[in-house]
Amino acid sequence: MVVEALLLTPQSTAPGDEILKAGVEAAGAVLAADPQPRCSLLLLTHAHTSPSVVTEVTLGCPCRHATDSVVTPALRQVRAEWGAAVLEAGVSSNHNTTHHLLSSLLTHVSQGVREWWCVTFLVASDDLDFTASWTHLAFSEGLLLWPTRLLALTRRPDTHSAPLHHTLSQVNALTLSCQESCRVLSHLPYSSQVAQVAKWSSHRGLTLTSHLPLFPQKFHRFIERPVLLTTAEEFPPHIVVKEREDTSLAEAGSEALKGGVLEAGEVPGNKHIFSGSMKQVADLMAASMNFSYTIHLAPDRSFGVKMPNGSVSGMVGMVARQEVNFGLGPFGIAAWRAKIIDYSVPVVSDFLRIIGGRGLPEVDPWGFLLPFAPSVWAAILGALVLLLVTVVMLASPFSLDIPDLAPYLRVLLQENTTLPGMRQWERPLLGGWMVVMLVMTQSYTGTLMSLLAVRYIPQPFQSLRILLDHPATTMIWEYDTVYVQHFRNTEMGIFREVRDVDEAGGITYVLATNYPSMLREMVKPGSHVFIGEHLTAIVLMAQQFSQTGQCDYYTSHEGFMPFTYCMIGPKHSPIVPALNTRVRWLTEAGLYDHWMKSLVSNSTVCVRPPTRITVRTTLSLLNLWGMFVVLGVGHLLGLLVFCLEATWLRCGPSLTLPLISLSPTPPPSDSHMP
Repeated sequence: MVVEALLLTPQSTAPGDEILKAGVEAAGAVLAADPQPRCSLLLLTHAHTSPSVVTEVTLGCPCRHATDSVVTPALRQVRAEWGAAVLEAGVSSNHNTTHHLLSSLLTHVSQGVREWWCVTFLVASDDLDFTASWTHLAFSEGLLLWPTRLLALTRRPDTHSAPLHHTLSQVNALTLSCQESCRVLSHLPYSSQVAQVAKWSSHRGLTLTSHLPLFPQKFHRFIERPVLLTTAEEFPPHIVVKEREDTSLAEAGSEALKGGVLEAGEVPGNKHIFSGSMKQVADLMAASMNFSYTIHLAPDRSFGVKMPNGSVSGMVGMVARQEVNFGLGPFGIAAWRAKIIDYSVPVVSDFLRIIGGRGLPEVDPWGFLLPFAPSVWAAILGALVLLLVTVVMLASPFSLDIPDLAPYLRVLLQENTTLPGMRQWERPLLGGWMVVMLVMTQSYTGTLMSLLAVRYIPQPFQSLRILLDHPATTMIWEYDTVYVQHFRNTEMGIFREVRDVDEAGGITYVLATNYPSMLREMVKPGSHVFIGEHLTAIVLMAQQFSQTGQCDYYTSHEGFMPFTYCMIGPKHSPIVPALNTRVRWLTEAGLYDHWMKSLVSNSTVCVRPPTRITVRTTLSLLNLWGMFVVLGVGHLLGLLVFCLEATWLRCGPSLTLPLISLSPTPPPSDSHMP
């Protein structure tokens, strides 16, 4: 594999520079002491013949080096079984030109580097700004993702350049500062400290000077305890934000946090206290990784969406701009977010449900039909029709007249009847029908008495489709969440209809801090419904039940728009892999689910509230008006038939006489002719 690249570095070094040779030997000793046999080596060094040199580099083993190079002969001491590359270039005094060519170099080299199993970078330069710029660009392009190693070699005694320290502290890097001997330094993250882990001399070789290994896992557990910045927002049961009652502690500042006056997670200088299962995760992370932290709220109190101008709002924007070190959240995974931040492994999964107010208990006026299922009513009518047809068919051989069917109908309606003379075969049929009707009547009567005491609580919106079919009910969504961004970008399907409702002004947006008042004032009366996460709905309903002792809300049977939730960090941040390890421990042990359940009392009481309740009270017209409607309809039909009969008796004969007179007279028969 061949990589052609350009690298511009500052001033070139003269041939035979003993300090630089010793530095490369020290670098070889460091890499040999902590070998990675399957890694390739990429050396960035100076040209010494002209201000700008183009070097073609062939990757392979053994390496092919540039002629008369100062650095590459010592490179033979470094074991690189999987190949090596040497990049040599000249100088440029123009900063913009240098930055442009460095970017061009990274674009070309990254394609080849990504095809290697792993890479170790060795950068030899006396210009700390150059080393910092190259490291920053490589880190931004994802070439220095942990655990990719970087060894920076310099002859400068002072390596405490702020840009260099910040850049090297974020990657798996060591600095070799060589004068008479070489010091092996590790830049500690989120701190101004630099730890010396080893030293090298030509007489004694490489010697460890601390308990730290070469290339320490400085993000797995911080060597110096830093104070990290994180962000969170109201998101029960994960994060709960409350106003601080004692503001004197809030005004104590960061010294109170370090001195133990404030709990970790309380924000010095702020009036909020944080709790919830993600707060417990943060406390565990802090204890395990050796850091303190403060939580900051987003200016707009939202999770964050992509704005029309390309900027990102909310907590996601704070993390993407590196205003904080990581975000607690948890945050729903979305493709556009993954381009600007890194997600941890999943913490929890959740989905949306419709949360509506339960109506007042209602009496079903047609409850007298409920003792039997519709199939039973159909079976009774079918049996009656079959019985009547059987009677007619059996009677036809004996008489052309239709038999009397009224007794069978009167038995069905529980009416008194007199039985005319019946044939022998009719008696078993009528007796069997009477037994069936007796059993059915007794069953109906007993069940009806129980059902008249039942009250029905309406829970109409059980799916998003039903909700969209009722435009009079207003939807409420949380302000600027991943769900809102999702349906706003949808071009088809049911969520496109939600987008149309939003564009028509049919959606109200609220912050999570306004959930209690929103449910009480808007959802409970029934004019609005809230679209929220299932876990959040459980918490809200449990809190309401703890306060009132009643289940005033219900959730839909349908769940939709599922999302996986994670913690987040800045793009390519090495703190995310360290967080991943702890999150896996928590989720595999079931601790996170346990914390969510233990933090919420009465969490299961109102999850599936009954739609029917039983009461003991006297029956009123509200209970029975359906039966009176049936009675009234029967009376109206009887009155209509009575009027038709009366009209026929008055007008019928007078209408039939003209018809008879108009009918033709038959001609006389021949037998009567004279």
